[in-house]
Amino acid sequence: MKTVLKNTLILLLPAIVFTFAACNDNKVVEEDPFTGKDSYITAFSLQQGDAVFHAAIVGEEITVTVPEGFSLMQAKATVKLSENAAIYPDPAAVTAWDEEQQFAVTAHNGAQTKYTYTVTHSGVAYSGTVLLYTQAEVDAFGQQGVTLLEGNLIVGRAVGTDTITSLAPLAGLKEVVYNLTVNPTFAGAGLTGLEALEHVGGTLQTGAAPYLETVALPALKSAGAIVLQNPATIIVQLPELAGVTKQLSLNCPLFQLQLPGLQHIGGALTLTTPNASLTSLDEVSLPALEETGSITVSAFPTVTKIDLPQLKKAAGLRCTSMSKLSLIYAPLLEEVTGSVYLTGLNALAELELPALKQTDEIYVATCSVLSILTFPKLTDVTVFNLQSPPVNSLAGFSSLQTAGAVTLNNLKELDRVEFSTSVQRIDRLTVSGSPAPSEINVRGINIGTLSLSGTAAGTGKLIGDDNTRFGALLISMVNASPMPTRIPQLEGFSEIDSLFVQSMSALEVHVSGIRKTRRGFYITTGNAQYPRAFSVSDLEEVGGSFRISFTYMSSSPETFTDITFDKLERVGGNIIFEAQTASVDILSFPKLKTVGGNLNLHTGHTYSSVPFKGFERIELPELTAVGGKLTLESTSSFDYNNRLKNLDGFAALTSVGSIEVKGNKALVDYQGLEELFKTLPQEKWITPANNGYNPTWQDLKDGKWTKPVIVISD
Repeated sequence: MKTVLKNTLILLLPAIVFTFAACNDNKVVEEDPFTGKDSYITAFSLQQGDAVFHAAIVGEEITVTVPEGFSLMQAKATVKLSENAAIYPDPAAVTAWDEEQQFAVTAHNGAQTKYTYTVTHSGVAYSGTVLLYTQAEVDAFGQQGVTLLEGNLIVGRAVGTDTITSLAPLAGLKEVVYNLTVNPTFAGAGLTGLEALEHVGGTLQTGAAPYLETVALPALKSAGAIVLQNPATIIVQLPELAGVTKQLSLNCPLFQLQLPGLQHIGGALTLTTPNASLTSLDEVSLPALEETGSITVSAFPTVTKIDLPQLKKAAGLRCTSMSKLSLIYAPLLEEVTGSVYLTGLNALAELELPALKQTDEIYVATCSVLSILTFPKLTDVTVFNLQSPPVNSLAGFSSLQTAGAVTLNNLKELDRVEFSTSVQRIDRLTVSGSPAPSEINVRGINIGTLSLSGTAAGTGKLIGDDNTRFGALLISMVNASPMPTRIPQLEGFSEIDSLFVQSMSALEVHVSGIRKTRRGFYITTGNAQYPRAFSVSDLEEVGGSFRISFTYMSSSPETFTDITFDKLERVGGNIIFEAQTASVDILSFPKLKTVGGNLNLHTGHTYSSVPFKGFERIELPELTAVGGKLTLESTSSFDYNNRLKNLDGFAALTSVGSIEVKGNKALVDYQGLEELFKTLPQEKWITPANNGYNPTWQDLKDGKWTKPVIVISD
């Protein structure tokens, strides 16, 4: 057979040579497609025993996937290359296929491609909720080698007897898609066995397991939420944790807290302790945290420092009841959307947030040595409330532009209240408590309401300027101790929206400098309270209503006897003046020309057991018009004014909405209404009552201005 084949080839050889020659002569020979430039691995597989694993080749990456725990050591490789290409090292010489390898494939023409080989392990998945109530159930589930649990994992019963002491059989578990709950019946001292756990999609939660001292999860990278409510847990170690989607809440008597890689918390971060006497944590350090919801650290009596060096944004910062906390370090914190809330921090002498630009609220209370607040970049705050810290200056808010409600209460070291020149608007400024500042300077600030209450109502000076825009100025002595002797001196501004002075006792009231109130002007006292000196010297115009209400005015010799509003010319709303028991002789508005609303003058009365008495004269010599009702009445239904004899003070009056006079037992002369009665319709005259003379409208139209004298003949 071999001889026949050889002879055949010899016979064919001349023909083949002839054919090639003919082709060359006719130039129709096809070009050889092989150029030798390809340097590729076209197929790669490994065989270990009977198992064959085919690699995925993507670009220059070769990846072989094997089951979790499966070894490829000593496996045999099968590799296919481009035509005439060579590979180095020879895959047949490689045995460590569990490790990364590098290969170089060289083409026939010298071109080269380098490949990287890696091996990955596929997990064993289990779908559904797993309830492990006994140690035997933990052992049995562990034998399945589950690495991915697509459901919930519940360890221990919610109530009952301790039965589970070890989670070591779960050593391969890497991910729980939903919740992982360790119930109070768990009897282990730690979570040994969960060292490989990397992800918990839902909530990782531990109940009040009585022996669970340590929660250490060295591989955990992420969780939906972490809630540890355990009175026994003193050590929490989560070194690889980078992010928590929702809340991170630890209510444990911590001794050690390790969260070195935590960068993001989508919800609240809460660190509290159920038993302050058991904790010995000295520092809360979150060195990588950049963003979180609200932060609450509370009731750790041994914590001296809160370290947040990378934090840029938080929904709130709340630190309470930590007597040794001396430092809150957050140098990059720019935004707090909620509150910076500090109470019960009696070792914190200074708070500096150098990068903070905006926060909703700053609240500081019962921080007995906190004397320095430094927020140099803060431009806007909604609520700013200082309760009793010993700050002596507000200079630390050097960039503040707008504030909502600012409350300064019982600031014993703040003698002068003065804001940065950058401040443009404060919606409501409240200064309250004791002692009263010597000065409040609000030059150039647009203030919605300025409230001085308690002892602070006795502030020495309130200073503004032509650029100051006041809304309401409220001065209240309610619950003041000690009671101020006078209201502040107003300096540098002449217009405000409204003025309220209320609940005075043993007080001098001198309102000067105010020329105009765009709305109201109100001065009132409470029961058994009275001023001893009173004046409103510069007021010319009130856009709204004007009310002076004295419950008592002292009858002691030093008390004023006249009330005069020297410059008041116009009131757009109502005038109400009432003195229920008074010792004033004359009430005078010498320049008042018009009243837009009602004019209600309570003339006072003689109280039966106290030597008070009503007004003797009322003088409004330039008043021409009252838009509403004019009322002259005693303030008592049974003790009347026994001194007012005439209405001569209304001689210029020509127009009223209506008029009523009652309760003035000495009043017998209405001659002062002569000009008014030239045009007054009958329906606008309300028949007088309980006066010395009660004329009808017709009586006065007929010129019967005074009470007729009755002559009794013998």
